[in-house]
Amino acid sequence: MGEPKKISDIQKNLSGSLCENCGYQVKSYELQMVFKDGVAVGTHKKEAGWCDRCIDVYRRKRDLPEKKKEMNISEQVGSLYLNAKLSDLDKVIIKKLKNLEYGQDIYIHGSVGTGKTYAMAALLRHYVYEGYACRRINFDDFCIELRSTISPGATETEWSVIKPLKTADKLFIDDLGLRSKQESDFAYVTLYSILNKRQEFMLPTFLTSNKSIDQIGQQFDARIASRLRTAEIIEMNGKDRRK
Repeated sequence: MGEPKKISDIQKNLSGSLCENCGYQVKSYELQMVFKDGVAVGTHKKEAGWCDRCIDVYRRKRDLPEKKKEMNISEQVGSLYLNAKLSDLDKVIIKKLKNLEYGQDIYIHGSVGTGKTYAMAALLRHYVYEGYACRRINFDDFCIELRSTISPGATETEWSVIKPLKTADKLFIDDLGLRSKQESDFAYVTLYSILNKRQEFMLPTFLTSNKSIDQIGQQFDARIASRLRTAEIIEMNGKDRRK
């Protein structure tokens, strides 16, 4: 589901410095002490096989206790979606998720109550257990948080709000497009900056919305819509499950 794939022979020929796990990021280096006659005389850079990100993901998957993984999930999805699992999703959706390209975004849209947020929570659970650093935000909350940074006495800056969103391994954004353009214009400008940076570094973003990408482009920001056209688009229809 978008996890690193074995790199091709072509990629290997292009550069021997690429990560042997994901095939896209530059390999990490380990500093090793150099000794002479039992005395440290300097350091030597030893090339690691994997990039820093893949190493961190592997270590979190291996070392992070299950209790901490569950706490992470609970803090981000709440009690309602705590037990959401990929196996509960439609088989067609699961197949699409399994065929994701490395770094590819996902855009889930459809009418209210069709399971978009449930699918997002199931994805987040999957990736937390795979060792990825995940962040989830509701776009409405994001608009409010951004606006609060310009208030007198604000304790957070705009950068402190958006930096974690630009660098998370997997970013989940719920309910894009609920607010009017007038209410959220600055937030959409900021969102474009986040998406642009994440795509440059091949960090996938998963979004849900009641609107199609075309509607996002027409009603809010054409640049964001353009960025999202490379995403795996999943449409969820049906009756409102909350009724």
